[in-house]
Amino acid sequence: MKLCAHAPAKINLFLDVGPVAPNGYHPICSVMQTVSLYDIITVETSVQPGIMLECPGSFLPCDSKNLAYRAAQAFFDESNIKNTGIVMTVEKRIPVASGLAGGSADAGAVLLLLNTLFDKPLSKDALLQIGGRLGADIPFCMTGGTALCSGIGDKLFPLSALDPATVVIARGGADVSTAIAYGMLDEKYSMQMPGMPHMWEKLGKEGFAYASRSEFYNIFESVILPHHKEAAAYKTILENAGACAAMMSGSGPAVFGLFDDENDAKNAITKLEQAGAGAWLCKTCGGVQVI
Repeated sequence: MKLCAHAPAKINLFLDVGPVAPNGYHPICSVMQTVSLYDIITVETSVQPGIMLECPGSFLPCDSKNLAYRAAQAFFDESNIKNTGIVMTVEKRIPVASGLAGGSADAGAVLLLLNTLFDKPLSKDALLQIGGRLGADIPFCMTGGTALCSGIGDKLFPLSALDPATVVIARGGADVSTAIAYGMLDEKYSMQMPGMPHMWEKLGKEGFAYASRSEFYNIFESVILPHHKEAAAYKTILENAGACAAMMSGSGPAVFGLFDDENDAKNAITKLEQAGAGAWLCKTCGGVQVI
């Protein structure tokens, strides 16, 4: 038996970070949104015992260093199903190390697909708990849509879906280490993050005001954009091309723009590519889609 799914990338419409907690993690407050830039994940049973992962055309590891592989291991451990053989294929379309949660999206899709493949031995809550143990963004990537996320990103509060929007994502230049980005925040703010203490309560009650540019915010821009010329340049291109909002996603370096006019979005793609960026045209969407 064989199943396949689209695993969508996420962007952060709002992202604020608090000082590091005793557990070593920074708490966050974020509004996340899935978009139709997706990896294609395939799982199928095999006569060859064990877990086999293939990532054609990618430099990603295909062993336990890969989140998708670890997700499969965790599924079999938690469900107590004997793995007589499984083959997984991850066709990468989401650029890696970009702040778009591509690895988390892959892992979430693997959990959902394996649960379906083996007649759903685990509840949705159990799958979300497994995902949360593997990576903070995985629970959101499994549910998708528009959500307010807190804790380390693993606590989800669904928000009303945004009106359908055209999204342009741009990526270029050096990778950004998430750990280093958090360290840069600590250094810049001397452990006193500027914070928006009322945003969790406000966003939980009122939702996210897509039409209000003032609510789009990413604290990582303050430490990444001054040192990442490509990301800063691509954000400016998106703004000049008519994006109603443009911002970096996660700790970057990918940036995105939201467009009301698809022709403006296509024009932005052309300008970004001329500037040397990888650029993708997509839409806001829901979560993992089995195809």
